[in-house]
Order: sequence, then structure tokens, then C-alpha cells
Amino acid sequence: MGIMTSFLASGIAVPDLNWVGKIVEGLYGAIGNYGWTVVLFTVILKVITLPLDFWQRCSAKKNAKKMEQMKPMLAKIDKAYGENKKGAQAEKQKLMKKFGYSMFSSCLPMIVTLVIFVIMFSGLTSYTTHANVQQYNELVNSYHYAIIVSADENGIEVPENLRFALDGKYKSGTWTEENETALSAFKNQIIEGVKTGEISDEKYNAILEGAKPYVDEFAYENRESFLWIKNIWRPDTWESVIPSYNDFINGTIGVAGISEADKVKVDSGEYQIIYDAVAKGELSGGYAGEAWNGLLILPILSALLSFLSMKISQKTTQATMDPSMQGGGKMMSIMMPLIMVVFVLMYTAALGVYFVCNSLLTIIISLALTPIINKMYSKKDVNIVNKASYRR
Repeated sequence: MGIMTSFLASGIAVPDLNWVGKIVEGLYGAIGNYGWTVVLFTVILKVITLPLDFWQRCSAKKNAKKMEQMKPMLAKIDKAYGENKKGAQAEKQKLMKKFGYSMFSSCLPMIVTLVIFVIMFSGLTSYTTHANVQQYNELVNSYHYAIIVSADENGIEVPENLRFALDGKYKSGTWTEENETALSAFKNQIIEGVKTGEISDEKYNAILEGAKPYVDEFAYENRESFLWIKNIWRPDTWESVIPSYNDFINGTIGVAGISEADKVKVDSGEYQIIYDAVAKGELSGGYAGEAWNGLLILPILSALLSFLSMKISQKTTQATMDPSMQGGGKMMSIMMPLIMVVFVLMYTAALGVYFVCNSLLTIIISLALTPIINKMYSKKDVNIVNKASYRR
């Protein structure tokens, strides 16, 4: 009997959005493109934190001046204490306190960056799950709609209450429970025809296969693409345009949050037909058959811009640090880009858009503010401790 699948996988509940996800939804409603929504959200976060960023950069510049004054004294402490590292560190702390040197201002950028990332990641996760489930429900409905068209094209008489679908153009949000009930009866009629031999297995399979181009067209016309990325809800990698059945029900790559009760409603046979229609479709498919939703551009850009951003930032912050701690900064400039690459490879392209946009804005802000701050402090040498000197 060929692919004996139900035409009737029910829609599943769309997970609620958290408060950050609702902000993203509001911006998306105004812009209409999720990729540009992420860009705008990133810009808004940068603007909100710009005063804090400016204060931190000023503090870093002051720290740099103080560190410049303290370096000879720190060297004397190291020489005086020799192998007594603990005693040397205690003496250094006293000196830094005397100069008003603040380690907190050096750590603040990392703390702020982490907080913003948690906020952004929370919003992206919430809205991505929300959007993936909505996308699934619409694809199921478009498939059911297409079955009616395909049945008609294959010589099956369509009941009057379903003939509205014969224009072949399902539009998002037009499928109702009444339509689903009517299709259920029509489906049972077709299956009964297959059992009695009135409808051949070949015709039955032709109905299923004939529905795929319509689903492919709907997916293409309603896709959430961004630049070269076929589907913003999927990674900019070799991953397929939509999740596989196992990925979808197991909550991987941006579809976490689907309840166990709803997972049961997802018919594997029907999902595979929809997957084939979209992932392998002539219109909405990937760059290489069913694979390659993207071209690995975002992971590469994320790493390069993150590295460049940290190198530019270190020109200011390295001078503010105790020389013995500067090795950690160099290690971070290598580790952070690698961590970002892993995140972008594993998660949705939307997160990659955020990383790229955030790093690019950080570079622009650094290049714009650094000359201003340098000019501000070139006119007044910051010397909190006038003529300070080190005495043991």
C-alpha cells in the first residue's frame, strides 16, 4: 500500500514567549524579517549600554595612567620580595589601593557582555522555538491543503466542502478545524478505496508525491531567509533547511520546549513527506540537495570579528592590568572566538547574526571613542596620588 501515512497530524501548541522573546516579537512585527530584527535588537542593546561602555573606557584610561606610574614600583616590589610571591602580591595590593587602581573597571566589560549575551540568548531561544513550532503547524496545514489539490489532479473526486482548496494556493492561517474534520473523512474515503482496490497503490503514492511541490512552494514563499541563509531558524552550516524528525521532537537546534504530549502528535511518516518537500524541494531546498542551509560565512565572520574586537580592546585594557595577569587576556583573545564558532555551528543562524553584529558594533564604537577619550586625557595627566612614590 505504499506510504501509509495519516494525512492528519494535528497542529501542536506553540510555546509561550518569555519577556525578551515578546520584545523580539514586537520588533519582528514592525520589521517583518527576523535577521534584521536581530540586527536592530543588537543595536538597541548597544545604544542602551553605550553610557556604561563610555564610563568603562574612561576608567580604563585612568587605570592605564595609574599603571604607567606604578610599573617601576611594581618591579621594585617583585625584586624586593623575590620568591615570596604571596608577600609581593599583598604589597602590590596596598600600592594599587594607594593609587586608587580599580580591577573592577577592567572586569566590567566581560560582566556586561555576559549579562547581555544571557538576555539575548534567552530571547532568541524563546522566539526560535516559538517560530519553529509555528512553521511546523503551517507546513502541516499547507500539506493537508495540497493533498486535496493532488487528489483532484489524480482523478479523485473532491467533496464540495473541500473544493475551496482547488486553487492550489494555501495561505497562512486559512486552515480550520472544520477543514481538518472534512479532510479526515476524505482521507478515510481514499484509504477505503485503496483497501477495496478502487484506488491503486500507485495512485495513492502519486497523491502523496503530488502534494510535495505545493508544500515546497508554500515554504519558499513564506521562508524566513536572511541574505545567503535559507532558513534563519537553522545554522549557517551543512544542516538541512528544516530539522529532521528526530531533531524536531528531541528539541535540538532551537526547538526545545515542545511538550511530550505534543511530540506524540507529530506523525513521523507525514513529517518525512513534509521534510522531503521542503529540504529537497526545487524552490526551498538547501545548497546541496537536502543539505547546506548556509555557507559557513557566519561562523567564520564571528571568529574573525570577535578576534579583531578583542585585539582592539586589549590595546586599552592591557595597559591597565598588572603585567603578571596580561597572559590571561591573550588567552581569552584566542578562546572567545573559538567558543563563538562552536555556538554558531551548533545553534541557529540568528545567534550568528547577533555575534557578528555585536562584534562589528564593538569595533566601530572602539574606533570612534578611543580618539575622543585619548584627547580628553592628553590634556590632563591623571595622577590621583600626587608625586606618589613607593616606600616599603
